[in-house]
Amino acid sequence: MKQSSRFRWLKDWVSPIVIGVVAAFGLKTMVVSAAVVPSSSMYPTIPATETHHVYILDNKLATDFGRKIFRGEVVVFHYPDYPKELYVKRVIGLPGDTVKVTANAVYINGQKLNESNPNIAKSNLPKLGTYHVPAGHYFMLGDNRPVSRDSRYWVHKYVARSAIVGEADFIIAPLSNIGSISQSLSAPTGS
Repeated sequence: MKQSSRFRWLKDWVSPIVIGVVAAFGLKTMVVSAAVVPSSSMYPTIPATETHHVYILDNKLATDFGRKIFRGEVVVFHYPDYPKELYVKRVIGLPGDTVKVTANAVYINGQKLNESNPNIAKSNLPKLGTYHVPAGHYFMLGDNRPVSRDSRYWVHKYVARSAIVGEADFIIAPLSNIGSISQSLSAPTGS
């Protein structure tokens, strides 16, 4: 009798807990995870500041299985100069692109990039220049360009495809900022 009550206890209590932990670990590892944004580099798209951090969910499935990363997408990635650190920026340059950042515009392969999203700063100062994106890599800019430390400043200027963790999809905290993150360089419909 004692043996069967132990088995029942294992079956009724321990098994569901173990299954839940394994499922949660699988979700975090392969589907979605949380990240903190500790700076204003993506403000106001992600309304964080150095004293007011914002927590986001990154969707790992959105960038897995060979799906192409698109221009304007906001992604979470391993910072090329210190891979243990995660960064959040907007994809501007795709593999093979030549990106020219001027004071008030960005040009991709000689064509002015249409950045009509009101969340993207109109000034690119103080760091300007021309960048040639290598194959398999991406050029990143923050939406708040005057303060963003992005590809323009890094020693290793480009993010490898393998370093992209997921798409920054949703702000989860603080509660006053809950909402989806714009994945477009253009103004949302109706704006």
